[in-house]
This record gives sequence, structure tokens and C-alpha cells, in this order.
Amino acid sequence: MPDLHMSPEVRALLGPEGLARAAEVSLTDGQCVTCRQPLDGTVNMVVRTNGSFTHVVYVHDRCGPSEVIPMGPDFAPAAPADGYDMTMTAAVLDHGGADLPVLVAETVGKAYIVQDGPGELTNVVASHLLGQGFHLVSRLRQAPPQVPEWVGVLLLGHGPAGEDGLLVLDPEGGKFYAGSVDLPDGWLTQAARYGWAIFYVGNVGLTAPRQDARTTVKALRTAAQAGQLVGARIAVGTPPAGA
Repeated sequence: MPDLHMSPEVRALLGPEGLARAAEVSLTDGQCVTCRQPLDGTVNMVVRTNGSFTHVVYVHDRCGPSEVIPMGPDFAPAAPADGYDMTMTAAVLDHGGADLPVLVAETVGKAYIVQDGPGELTNVVASHLLGQGFHLVSRLRQAPPQVPEWVGVLLLGHGPAGEDGLLVLDPEGGKFYAGSVDLPDGWLTQAARYGWAIFYVGNVGLTAPRQDARTTVKALRTAAQAGQLVGARIAVGTPPAGA
């Protein structure tokens, strides 16, 4: 498991709350932004900032130091559909007595809007999704409302190693997520029953493609209580035969 290192200048810029948020993500499936290879060993946190936007990324110790890099006034982190490295976890979780299909997306690299000073950070991806009709989630008692024109396309058995794939598209056709997903028993049955899945996005801290339901619920509740979770229902399905 990668060992995260943060320099004193990075710690000072982010502040205690910012450090906690930036360190919440698992680096297990992340890539070094310098060499684009999987993160392993000692990993350094790099913060790019222009005072309004702060983008947290990670590099191997051999590829660069942990540092703050001043950026120009036109600097802004990539939009969610522009290629964030993401992990995706699927689960079937109880919501008010109903077992519902759930997808949990987490960005590996973190980007924040600086609000009122060090540590006052708003996640760029979460902020974007709130503007797209997603809701801030405070509890998991019921499914959040559905957002129109967001869709999850399941590509069963079409991954590089025969694993299942998932494509999540925003209303403009942008690829919010494109990658593999490990679907637990019963997930497809529930998704077919409802025609949708709950799509949660945030700093959840899940560390493997498949977790037991209790661990997943605990992590989601912790993220929700910290104001770090947004969610919505999105339509899901598989391409028609021959498509």
C-alpha cells in the first residue's frame, strides 16, 4: 500500500481540514501524474494552486517532491468529464428496508475550490455535480432523486481481462467514468428491477473494488456526516443486442 508523504508547505497550505480531506482517498488504484505508472512505495502529495483553485495530485518519491506549485490566474482543474482517475465500487445496500443497487465513485486526484482560507475547501467534482442536479447526502435512509439524462451503460464481460465494464455519461455525452466495475451478487437483478442505480460520489475511502455491505455503509455514512457525499439516481442498462 502506498505511503503518503506531505511536505511542511503542503500541510501549511491545506490546513488540518484540507489535509484530512486530501488524505481520505485510497491511492491503491491511482497513477503518478509524472510517469503515469501505478502508485507504490512512498508517494508525495503535490498541490497546484492559484489561490482560487487547489488541485491535489500524487507523484512517486522518485518522480518528484511534495511541494506547492504556484499557478497562473487562468489555472483551473479539469472538469469531471475530462479524465479524472476514478475508482468505482458497486454494492447492494439497504435504504429504508429496500435493497437497492449502488455505485460509489471516488476521484484519486483531488481538486478543490478555496473558499475563505486554508482548509476551507469545496470539492470541485462535488460542486459540479450539485450544479447538475445531484443532492448533498446527509443520510442513507432513502434513495436520492433521479437526475435526467445521466446514464450508466453496463458492458458485461467486455473489459480487457473479461471483467465487467461501466460507462457513466453526463447529459452532454461526456464520459464521467469509463472503466471496470466488480458487480456483487444480486446487483444486476436489482438494477433490472428498478431501471436505475444510486450513484454516490465523494471522499468515501473505500480501498477495494468490492467491500462487504457493512463496511461500505459505514464509509458512506461517515462521508455523508462530514458533508463529503453527493448522490442521485441514474438510469442504468446494457446496450441492445448487436449495438
